Amino acid sequence: MARAIMGLMPPRSACTGEVRLQGRDLFSLSKKEKQELLGKQIAMVFQDPGRSLNPVVRVERQISEGMRKHLGVSKSEAHTRALQLLNEVGVPDPEPRLRNYPHEMSGGMRQRVMLAIALACEPVLLIADEPTTALDVTIQRQILDLLRSVQRDRGMAMMLISHDLSVVAGRTDRVSVMYAGRLSETGPTRGVFESPRHRYTEALLAATPSLATERHQRLRVIDGSLPDPVSPPAGCRFAPRCEFSTSACIDPGPALITSSREHQFACLHPVESAAPSTVAAGQGGH
Repeated sequence: MARAIMGLMPPRSACTGEVRLQGRDLFSLSKKEKQELLGKQIAMVFQDPGRSLNPVVRVERQISEGMRKHLGVSKSEAHTRALQLLNEVGVPDPEPRLRNYPHEMSGGMRQRVMLAIALACEPVLLIADEPTTALDVTIQRQILDLLRSVQRDRGMAMMLISHDLSVVAGRTDRVSVMYAGRLSETGPTRGVFESPRHRYTEALLAATPSLATERHQRLRVIDGSLPDPVSPPAGCRFAPRCEFSTSACIDPGPALITSSREHQFACLHPVESAAPSTVAAGQGGH
């Protein structure tokens, strides 16, 4: 989904639906209009800065390119702004760091450079795709704290993509749980974590170890395996692995329904709670 928003899908792929930013549907924009929007209003931090940064280009040029293209600033202005950005994202002694190549920096520093590049044009939306992959626990915490601080200070929206439920639970306002490319459940983070309705969300949370887990206690697993993304099963894609599934889950599959204010899920046999009411017909998310 994030790659579709950023226009990074393979050339032969087809994207359907709508992606709205400040009332504008991104998929209805011309190629030129979208190029002007991406990087300036929407920026992305990828999970592997070692592969995302150009290994033969110095850090200053990589930070400055977007500013010079989208904001039309001079070389000296871009240099000053690059220094400010490195300082803002916590890179010590930023002046000599601007002359570094990516391989001369640690993984945590490279991720900070990626964040500086993303923030260079003052985006209104930052997409962070697994931003702490391959970093040790201490650096992970620093990067996540930095993302939260930057997001709040700038009044910027942020989409955080993660498989780490502890990260999602502690650092998001809303959460959307996806399975096999389709939306399973969405709502306020606390509500979804405390009262999951979709059977996949419940199983996902149950399979996560916690400090309360006994030392030799067997962890709960979700039986079966992910479906083939090229030819997924009809209806609910989690049905083949769900012990509560029935024929109704397969054809035509569950609608997106609501259980409480802003909390929606796509499950015909949800975890018991207040009786839900249907709000949208058809399949779940794309």
